[in-house]
Amino acid sequence: MRLALKTFMVVGLSIIACSQRVTPEEEFAQEARDRPLVSESGLPPALSATGAQTPPASAAGDELRGEIVLPPDAGDTGDGVLFLFIRRVEGEGGPPLAVQRYERVRFPFAFAIGRQDAMIAGVEFPDQVRVVARLDSDGNAMTEGPGDWRAASEPITLGSEGLELVLEPANP
Repeated sequence: MRLALKTFMVVGLSIIACSQRVTPEEEFAQEARDRPLVSESGLPPALSATGAQTPPASAAGDELRGEIVLPPDAGDTGDGVLFLFIRRVEGEGGPPLAVQRYERVRFPFAFAIGRQDAMIAGVEFPDQVRVVARLDSDGNAMTEGPGDWRAASEPITLGSEGLELVLEPANP
């Protein structure tokens, strides 16, 4: 009797496990199927031919583009994590409008950040915003401590290009 019950349970569970629906290829988003695995340089899309990381493309006018640099006398910044934020001009309180996180960054670092990186879907971006970059030594976006580097832009409008952010020690 026990053997029959065990056999029945094994067969029943096998049937249930095998009846799971497999999503056909047609149901995947067209964009996901069509994205290139390598760029024209033969490298993954996130890397340029020079080895620098490059941000993904987005709709023109919805993002800010520029470069983040370290001063020549910066020395070794360690293995920090680069956080890039779009914040309201009125102040730095509250959550950022948009955020990106990068590890193992090489400088100068080209960036593009915009509405596609919004922290909260559907949030309205004001006419004027500020871009803030922080090279964080502990990788925690909520803390700013010794060894962190920071830069902030003047107020700018979405769609601006050629922005240069020069990192400076956050707590000199």
